[in-house]
Amino acid sequence: MKKWIVGTLAAVTVFSLTACGNVSDETKDEAKEKVSSKAEDVKEKAKSKADEMKKEGSAKLDEATQKLHTKAMDFYTDLVDKVNEKDKDYDAYIADITSDAPSKGAKLDELAEKASASAENISETLANVKVPDLGERTDAFKTSIQSLSDAFAEKAAAIKANPGDTKAAEKADAAIQNASDKLSEALKNIGLAGSNIVNDITG
Repeated sequence: MKKWIVGTLAAVTVFSLTACGNVSDETKDEAKEKVSSKAEDVKEKAKSKADEMKKEGSAKLDEATQKLHTKAMDFYTDLVDKVNEKDKDYDAYIADITSDAPSKGAKLDELAEKASASAENISETLANVKVPDLGERTDAFKTSIQSLSDAFAEKAAAIKANPGDTKAAEKADAAIQNASDKLSEALKNIGLAGSNIVNDITG
């Protein structure tokens, strides 16, 4: 619209000057130069405004990305904290059966019973986690956490059925690690460093 106005102004100015027989060519040229200069000013202002809007848009995008990163990291650390509230007996069992002198008999059975219940609690905690809105990555977080919940339920059953037998729990352990890897990938895809939640919740 501004370009149209400037063009019309130029045409009217030149026409008016031409209609006056006593106006010199020099005056006409000066008028044309003024109109041309005005047009350039309009262009520069429009370009400057466009650049300014682009910068503002970029700043808003960066701010939105930072908020998303913060939300995802807060969610993950809270998730780890919730699991750590339930995994003490599970950790104690894992530490015992992987030690140089693992427990046997009644002591092992007691540890296994508590560990199985602990793993079930971890599974339930994960299943009840509310994943916040993390944009297009939300479903990836939900899927990985549900897989982790299912894997801990499988681990609970393996511990209960075979106290102290690490081989009997290998399938469940692989499922846990696979779910952890998916969660790590979800963190990376959102722009954060990946993290192995198995390490973060064990020990």
